[in-house]
Amino acid sequence: MFAKEARATIERVRRISSRLQRLELGVEEGLSHLKPGQMLLARLHEDRWDPYLPERWVPVAVDGRTITIERPARNHYAPGQVVSVLGPVGAPFPMRYNLRNLLLIALDTMPTPLLFLGGLAIRSKISVTLVLSGVASEYPLEVLPEEVEVIEGDLDNGWPNQVTTVGWADQVIAAANPAYYNTLYPALLRKIHELRAEVPRRYLLGIFDLPMACGVGTCQGCGVSCHTGGDRLICVDGPALDLEEVNFS
Repeated sequence: MFAKEARATIERVRRISSRLQRLELGVEEGLSHLKPGQMLLARLHEDRWDPYLPERWVPVAVDGRTITIERPARNHYAPGQVVSVLGPVGAPFPMRYNLRNLLLIALDTMPTPLLFLGGLAIRSKISVTLVLSGVASEYPLEVLPEEVEVIEGDLDNGWPNQVTTVGWADQVIAAANPAYYNTLYPALLRKIHELRAEVPRRYLLGIFDLPMACGVGTCQGCGVSCHTGGDRLICVDGPALDLEEVNFS
């Protein structure tokens, strides 16, 4: 599916915590097929370049032609507001086959990028555990599906039943604070290797939330250095990359 420019209408605004609000967007048919991992690049004012880069709007749910987005509570939005969007941007999460148990980890960042996948996994009868670390522990749990197992902990001190949760997980997907990618993701990679005898390909994915100008791979501004294949562009190849392949040095 190729990214295209479109318009979306904010139909509902709902605050879910002191930090976050949810927007329900009415979108065109072509944007109603977003998959977990894909996002929209949004610009509220078509006649202004303020901010210069479009905002990355990550869905937490898609229901027909309604897409639910989470945004900071400090930003102002109003029902009826028309938004210029480009989408879909990014690639769907590369999921492993025969997935039964999914471990999602939010490292000192809100778990927003993980929630769309978590909700779909629950509906597909996949067991989901969500680990919240640092600021992620402030996320309002009442908006999560009740089937999601939520655990609080961190990489330094671990979390309850850490060996078990990592051991039974068929795949691990993490989101981290962008300011600390080069410390949090290598630390998570080491931890997973300590807890598992084998870490297969595409087992541990990290989500990279990088600034994007074009969203289609033209500007080359969102590259992540990898051991094989050169830089991976987050707007085309990401946002989730196999952490075994990322060059953190």
